[in-house]
Amino acid sequence: MSEYQYYEFLAIDRPLTPEEQQAVARLSSRVDPHPRRAVFTYSWSDFPGRAEDVLTKHYDAMIYMANWGSRQLAFRFPKALIDPAQIQAFIPAFDFEECISLSTVGEYTVLNIEFHDEEGGDWIEGEGWLDTLVPLRNDILSGDYRALYLVWLKALELEDVRDTVREPPVPAGLGQLTPALENLIEFFEIDQAMVHAAAQASGSPNAASDAWMRQAIAQLSRQECEAFLLQVAQGEPNVSVLVNKRLHTLAGVKVPAMQTPSRTVGELRSLAKQWRDAERRRLAQEAERKRIAELEALARREPQAWAEVDALIQRTTGNAYQEAVALLVQLRDLAVHQGKGTTFEQRLNQIYAQHSRRAALMRRLRDAGLHPS
Repeated sequence: MSEYQYYEFLAIDRPLTPEEQQAVARLSSRVDPHPRRAVFTYSWSDFPGRAEDVLTKHYDAMIYMANWGSRQLAFRFPKALIDPAQIQAFIPAFDFEECISLSTVGEYTVLNIEFHDEEGGDWIEGEGWLDTLVPLRNDILSGDYRALYLVWLKALELEDVRDTVREPPVPAGLGQLTPALENLIEFFEIDQAMVHAAAQASGSPNAASDAWMRQAIAQLSRQECEAFLLQVAQGEPNVSVLVNKRLHTLAGVKVPAMQTPSRTVGELRSLAKQWRDAERRRLAQEAERKRIAELEALARREPQAWAEVDALIQRTTGNAYQEAVALLVQLRDLAVHQGKGTTFEQRLNQIYAQHSRRAALMRRLRDAGLHPS
């Protein structure tokens, strides 16, 4: 299998200038100048330089995927809009530096998330992933740190983390995930059982009511209102983030709403095991209900099914024999379900007696466990 590497960059807050587009185009003949997006794919070579440097200099979001298991998602934020202390709460003291990091470069703060799965190797397609994950950038800017908590859960799978380590603050809404968060779980293959375990201590996100918003807006000074309107008119990015943060401050509402960490990693793992066990039981019960429903449907047409078995055997082809044997297996299960095993055995014995010279049929019957009594 040949190597496959996929890099995609996206400019969100502002488009690249023509000069910036040309600078990106000079990195590789594989990319065409574009004001918002750049895509690089490689089969036998590597990206020139460091992709993180290209992100910091020109773009606001980036993903990297490789068919040997590597996954990377990075966001660039205006430094003034991010509280590093809150994000650092999701980068604990034990060694997560290789998979979660936060750095400041000039007027930007860069969040980098990357995991390298040694069991990778399946063929992958990178196109389309970044667009599904981009909403997470605005979530983080707005103080919604569910994505960071989910990434912390992923890191538990890769690091030798002691059971006594405590979880970070638990954001509200882990039980009500957005499509972007669901895509994050799929992108990094985060353990669903751990997500369900974490959600047990996560409350519901509090949606701001019109009355709450109106009261906060009424406290804005005319000067502030004019400043915000001017920013909107001039097309400045992230104005809604600035407005919402100011409104929350005026109303005295703490953002984000998070539960104080109280559970240990060991407790989360125990809850995840309980969920897996319950999920296995649920799936087994569903499978059994489906099996019984199928048997009851077969019971309503049992005479026709036996006629189909006879007709298939008379066709004397390999495919027909296979279909006949598959139907006989279902009829055997129906007989067991109805407590009529003896009747089935008698009819199976008749088939053996009538068609004993058909070696291919006899072999298929025995391979399926349908032995004469």
